[in-house]
Amino acid sequence: MGMKVMFITPEEPSVVTSFYRKVLPEVADQVAAIAVVRPIYKNSSWSKQAKRFIRSFGWRIFGLEAFSFVWDKLVDRAHRLTGLGESRSVSGIAKTHGVRVLHPDDVNSPDFLNTVREIAPDLIISVSCPLIFKDELLEIPSLACVNVHSSLLPLYRGMLPTFWVLLNEESETGVTVMYMNPGIDDGDIILQERIAITDDESLRSLMAKCKSVAADLILETIRRFESDNVDSAPNPAESGSYFSFPTKADVKRFRALGRAVR
Repeated sequence: MGMKVMFITPEEPSVVTSFYRKVLPEVADQVAAIAVVRPIYKNSSWSKQAKRFIRSFGWRIFGLEAFSFVWDKLVDRAHRLTGLGESRSVSGIAKTHGVRVLHPDDVNSPDFLNTVREIAPDLIISVSCPLIFKDELLEIPSLACVNVHSSLLPLYRGMLPTFWVLLNEESETGVTVMYMNPGIDDGDIILQERIAITDDESLRSLMAKCKSVAADLILETIRRFESDNVDSAPNPAESGSYFSFPTKADVKRFRALGRAVR
């Protein structure tokens, strides 16, 4: 297998699956496992996250997103039963490529940590994972834990950076691969790539662009770690910005600019 890579990621079918469709055909033989977690933040729940989303984006957008989520789940189930079409889940895409799939409830739990130690990955890659990695997990891989984030760090740390760059009328954004530490989007920068924002960009189209670029950058990151040719740059918090989940007022301003979620 050579260098062993492990991914930790949510089971989120809308854009995360596009990342794995692009990455796994290139590196499946190096991926020891993909740990698939629920797309739920720690100390939250499906109902709490739904209520927060509805408060900010309203019932119509929530209904569209919920319908899309359920439809993808149904299509994925049909694929598993019949073999027709393609998988719309991270787990299904992983299994198609013969990659082991884990389903931890908590990435910092003793049971999961023991499993990761048994796998002994050289590199752990977090992709849109909603859970914070604690020191014990960060210290397991022989090389590093890295994260990929949809902004040009140190700008736009935190949640939903694609929303905030559109709201703030930025002409460009980007994707960053960085080392992980116990902070939020806080480690030194390994790679970055800029992405132009078009006048008709929607939140979903920009998220899809970012995931495509993220796939390319992660493939390059794996190659650099393999060849022991990894440089990094500072990611100073004092030069950056941090954003949380948008409020109803933020979404109102977003719509006033003519921007759309889809």
